[in-house]
Amino acid sequence: MAVVRAAGATLLLVLAASLLAVFATAAPAEAQDGALKGTLRLGRDVVPDVVITATDASGSEVGTATTDADGKWEIPFSETGTYQVTIDTSTLPEGVGFEEGRSETVEIVADEVRAKAVGFKLASADVSTTIEIDPLWQRLLSRAVDGIKVGLLIALASVGLSLIYGVTGLVNFAHSEMVAFGALMAFAFESLWGGLPFWIIIVLAALAGGVLGFVLEGGIFRPLRKRKMNNISLMIVSIGLAFVMRYTLLILFGSDPKSYEHHRVQKAIDFGPFSLPGKDYWIMGVSLLMLIAVGLLLQRTKLGTAMRAVADNPPLSQSSGINVDRTIMAVWIAGSLLASVGGAFLGLTQVVEWQMGEKVLLLIFAAVTLGGLGTAYGAMVGGLAIGFASEFSTFWLDNDLKFLIALIVLIFILLYKPQGILGVRERFG
Repeated sequence: MAVVRAAGATLLLVLAASLLAVFATAAPAEAQDGALKGTLRLGRDVVPDVVITATDASGSEVGTATTDADGKWEIPFSETGTYQVTIDTSTLPEGVGFEEGRSETVEIVADEVRAKAVGFKLASADVSTTIEIDPLWQRLLSRAVDGIKVGLLIALASVGLSLIYGVTGLVNFAHSEMVAFGALMAFAFESLWGGLPFWIIIVLAALAGGVLGFVLEGGIFRPLRKRKMNNISLMIVSIGLAFVMRYTLLILFGSDPKSYEHHRVQKAIDFGPFSLPGKDYWIMGVSLLMLIAVGLLLQRTKLGTAMRAVADNPPLSQSSGINVDRTIMAVWIAGSLLASVGGAFLGLTQVVEWQMGEKVLLLIFAAVTLGGLGTAYGAMVGGLAIGFASEFSTFWLDNDLKFLIALIVLIFILLYKPQGILGVRERFG
């Protein structure tokens, strides 16, 4: 059985990778990934915590970024044209300015939608001025904290997929689109009611995700199960549904990257040896509490007991008096709600766009496979492991390679433990 599980895990990864390739080919030209990026340096020293803003030819803001502990920053864009990239001089270290003939603004002409390097020429107004660089252990700790943050968001998005697989056996490729749905619904609610506290907007986006999960289960997958459609066919349906959801979001919201007005620019807050924007502390705290709540629900409530029972043996659960259909519906609602919250939080850390689900699809499948198919706790552990490995690796490698490192970690762990970290070996006989 372990061999079967390993083969199933490998099949899932191959399918996910193939879908990503197909989607990338099918995407319209204006939706290609482009980014203005660079590393801010003063001599050999990097300059962290500096705010950089990009505007287009009309003066409209394209995005804002803050240099990280290694001086790196990145602002996505989706259209060709001329961009003005400007440093907020008030965020520069004291005594640091620009070389003679240089200014805080650099003009970039993007004739293609791809990565464009942007360089600023910093100089010290006072030769005695130096930038204090954190020691190696502190920068490593900062990367570890970033990895935990990303891992918590991946775990939130992955738990629902793992639970749905556990209770129905369905590999739901449309689950990642819940991430984009939650982020874009939060953007829509903020646009409509910008005066509301952002936590209320997050709650509204989560409820919208729960409603969508209810509609998908009640309107599509339950009727198909009643018609005795097998799980392979249902998986194909979920692939088609992912296409429909993705391009519906494109039609409704457009291809331009967006950002929330709330928490757009924040100063870093020191907490012991590491420093993060205030929103990151909030995201990690709420995500951790939600994952703990999921664990308590599974272990301490009748609904959680029913979910675990249905995942183990649906016919026996039904004969024991458990309403299997109602339990499956609860899993769909809870899983979609969690994915929507994860998407809204992810939008706080980067831009919001219609392709967000596609970009995290492989990571979500990797987290579920690594943790153990069908186990909520496995998805949590797998999400944390994938997030930590991907972000921590950027200390040595280029940011574009971080997902590759995460998948290499996945392969090595599955070679040692094919059923996943928390998966259970099964055998017949």
